[in-house]
Amino acid sequence: MMSAKRFWTTWCIALLLVIAVVGWGLSQWNLNNYTAAVADRLQLLNELRRGALQQYFATAEAELTFWSTSSDIVAAQAQMNALWEQAAPDAMSSAVRTDYITGNPYPAGEFRELVQSGQTDYDLWHADLHPMAARFVTHRGYYDFFLINPEGYVIYSVEKEDDFATSLLAGPYSDSGLARSFREALVTPDQSVLSDMEAYAPSQGEPAIFIARALRDDTGEVIGVIAFQLPTTKILQIMKYDSGMGETGETYLVGSDNRMRSDSRFSDVSTVLTQEVDTETVGLALAGEEGVQFTRDYRDAEVLSSYSSVNIGGFVWAVMAEIDRAEITQGAARERPALAGALLFFYGLSLWTLWYWQGRPDANPAADISQLDLQGADFGDDGSNLIG
Repeated sequence: MMSAKRFWTTWCIALLLVIAVVGWGLSQWNLNNYTAAVADRLQLLNELRRGALQQYFATAEAELTFWSTSSDIVAAQAQMNALWEQAAPDAMSSAVRTDYITGNPYPAGEFRELVQSGQTDYDLWHADLHPMAARFVTHRGYYDFFLINPEGYVIYSVEKEDDFATSLLAGPYSDSGLARSFREALVTPDQSVLSDMEAYAPSQGEPAIFIARALRDDTGEVIGVIAFQLPTTKILQIMKYDSGMGETGETYLVGSDNRMRSDSRFSDVSTVLTQEVDTETVGLALAGEEGVQFTRDYRDAEVLSSYSSVNIGGFVWAVMAEIDRAEITQGAARERPALAGALLFFYGLSLWTLWYWQGRPDANPAADISQLDLQGADFGDDGSNLIG
């Protein structure tokens, strides 16, 4: 017969094994559930960022369309076209650059403060247009506002950077995003044209995006192009919002050249157009797919990555929302003490239950007849009970 010590040792070990298996299963279940919840949150953040970007560009397009149909802007463009045609284009370009750039009394970066340089026809035209355009750029958060004649000359700019009064067809910036947007707007006059983000030399090499649209007169003839230079600060603000992202979560954008269009959360310097991201999920996003999976990110850290894409104006950006796998594991582990407490209680309850049933007296239905009190029982001759 098994000894009491051996009995209890066997049962304690058996119960521990059962608890360990159940604990491991519950731990994996908890980790999977926690990971699924994080994945849902990442997908939501991804969708919110994508929606905010689409709204931002849609607003810019709506405002550009409004200005392109403004009778004041169309009239101003027609007036300046006529003035520019009367003079030799190169001579006109040189004259206005001298007045508003090299001869500007304000320091570089503040050339916009000059409203009227002199009394020429261009100066009077500029004085009429500039206050309105400068207020719009300031209040709506754009970087610059351009009017370009059909020959490609930038006849007006709020900021008066080095692109002002140059030719976008043959000048030093003929291969820039502004020049490409201008040329495309001329051949697609009924729609707005967006350029991808790229470094723009006149703006000290800072990243820039341009949106352009053709201007038509009353007869429907294209008389020029209006363009806005969009600042990247708004896009960075949209993507840098990290509420609910934990310690390692981030959202960022990647262009078709596999370079970031927003800043990395983990860098003290800007990573726009400099940080290369050639990961599996970025490739899937640029191919038009969306989903969530574990992968290695650009830091070579294992992350849970939610990926999708945004297509605006013909260019595609990957929209990424990611968090380190280690942080997910740590988050799930925070629930382990409660799980361990429940398992410990179950283990103790199991041992108590075993002790209770092991120590309980046997309920033997065939009790010893010698223990029965038969006094007072009256039996008949045949042994039957005659009582009652």
